[in-house]
Amino acid sequence: MNPRSAALSRGCRPLTRADSGTKDRVANFVLVSRGRVGPRCTTTRFRERRCVCRRVLGKGGQSPMTVSTATFASGVRALEFVRSVDRRLLHRRALSEVFLTDTVAVDGQRFLAGAQLPSSHAYFTDHVGHTVVDPILLLECARQAETCGAHTHLGVDGDTKFVLQSWSMRLPGLFAAHSGDPAELTVEVTTDRPADATTPARSVTYGMRFLLSGEEAGEARMTVGYLSSGTYSFVRSKRRGSPPVSSDDVTTLPATVAPADLGRVNPVNALLVDPVRDGEGISAGVRIPNDNPSMFDHAQDHLPGMVLTEAARQAALLAGARLLGRPAHETTLVGFDLGFAKFAELDAPTTVDVVPEGENGAIRTFRTTFRQNGDEVASGTVETTAVPASHRSTR
Repeated sequence: MNPRSAALSRGCRPLTRADSGTKDRVANFVLVSRGRVGPRCTTTRFRERRCVCRRVLGKGGQSPMTVSTATFASGVRALEFVRSVDRRLLHRRALSEVFLTDTVAVDGQRFLAGAQLPSSHAYFTDHVGHTVVDPILLLECARQAETCGAHTHLGVDGDTKFVLQSWSMRLPGLFAAHSGDPAELTVEVTTDRPADATTPARSVTYGMRFLLSGEEAGEARMTVGYLSSGTYSFVRSKRRGSPPVSSDDVTTLPATVAPADLGRVNPVNALLVDPVRDGEGISAGVRIPNDNPSMFDHAQDHLPGMVLTEAARQAALLAGARLLGRPAHETTLVGFDLGFAKFAELDAPTTVDVVPEGENGAIRTFRTTFRQNGDEVASGTVETTAVPASHRSTR
């Protein structure tokens, strides 16, 4: 199997028993929202799911693969796309940041989620040079599906903390997917939570398949732990030696990289500070974007996984431009695989290091590492590719 096929296989395959060896890192989770936890559930229940995301990205011009959820969700009601779900189920303060419209249980382990993608958004559609659906927007919809589904279908209490251990995404159908205006997204979600579980969820792995206006875009996987508020506060203070800092008390500093160099227009969406050439790669600081209402919808006591993933994307785009001659406005994220070892604290400088690892066909892979005070807090890979002519614009 070539490296690209292997990468697709890792990102799209059903969860197997081999995955159950992932070590539990309760004290080192990166918070994505709020939940309750204990030992990690290692039971896997993805055998009925077949990966259908094997198409490799090319230069464009692919014929769309129209699919339906009939096999996955036979006999359940259709998803609705007429209103937003309760923002509190998504741990969101602003209604403008709520994209999920509905969820429907299929059985004890599976559910469907629907979302409407915004036609215009200050963060998610702020891209120069192309009209590709933002993969980070799809990731946010996946996060909202997980958060709402945990509360609605898995019995996770409202007074909890949701803690991200790892996530990955592969989008081989990104360019074939029809966006519409606005586009409707269906997410098929399969969990490894036992269907007959009677105890509160402690750690759950979610496999997600994206159908964008009925056409397959790709898949994502994430593992999330659940901690009671009291346990979370204890763990955070114990590991730090003091209570964590709130983002409300942190001074906002601007990025020093021009937004155009990151494929952006609005400076508030830029995250990188003082990038330098470091060996075969690039190293940059990561600012705390508490002036960005999408990245910090509400106060946080750390840099969330969504922000680190955005920083990883920007670092890869910058490295591609400066080291490989690939302009950011002609390049898009198409995949990533990131694990989170520690909380990214708000009172310590954060750096991201990216090194080009290799190229297979149209896909370029970058090794990505986040550090604070010399300690690794997150790491993994990011994949980018050139935007086909069919999706380029003059904006």
